[in-house]
Amino acid sequence: RLQQTRSEDVFQTYINAFAQTYDPHTTYLSPDNAENFDINMSLSLEGIGAMLQSDNEHVKIVRLIPAGPAEKSKQLAPADRIISVAPADKIIAVGQGQKELVDVIGWRLDEVVKLIRGPKGSQVRLEIIPASNAPNDMTSKVITLTREAVKLEEQAAKKSILNLDQDVRQVKLGVIEIPAFYLDFKAYRAGKPDYKSTTRDVKRLITELQDEQVEGIVIDLRNNGGGSLQEATELTGL
Repeated sequence: RLQQTRSEDVFQTYINAFAQTYDPHTTYLSPDNAENFDINMSLSLEGIGAMLQSDNEHVKIVRLIPAGPAEKSKQLAPADRIISVAPADKIIAVGQGQKELVDVIGWRLDEVVKLIRGPKGSQVRLEIIPASNAPNDMTSKVITLTREAVKLEEQAAKKSILNLDQDVRQVKLGVIEIPAFYLDFKAYRAGKPDYKSTTRDVKRLITELQDEQVEGIVIDLRNNGGGSLQEATELTGL
């Protein structure tokens, strides 16, 4: 891991240490981290729709994003278990279109992710070792996927209804879970009417809960890691 450290990583560490001596709320984002920040804020990306994780020298598929290209293709599966001698699904090579496959064993996770991501409509080939293989079976296969725009809806605000017994009657409460304060900055600045926003989603969910005649609404922020300050402050005025 130390040998994989790049000059960009060192620069980011230094600049962040320098900036935070003056302002603890100022953070420098490298180009790669800025791209990931935009994805987290807009809840969308262009790729195959698979969550990946480092596992020693390999990258394994953790889960498939619902309605993403990987799930719809039925060619990939998440790894239930992974061990060094009997690995589950592991990406061992990534090919761009019809270019020659590149061995990515031992690569950094972010470098593999950059190879797999790409513009909507383009193709990527993956050589994988399926999780369904028998123990010690290292047989691989090559699959081709077409990248699409993937919506990360599981990270968006969502609602549920609780029916609680109180004395002799039942109380109907609505719960809105907000996992992050997200805002599609690019779409917002471009004036697109359908830009993704925490405030807009929460307003819609409140209206839906009112239509279902709940007696109260609870906002669940327990797993909220932060995000857009603009969205956090606007929500307080709802």
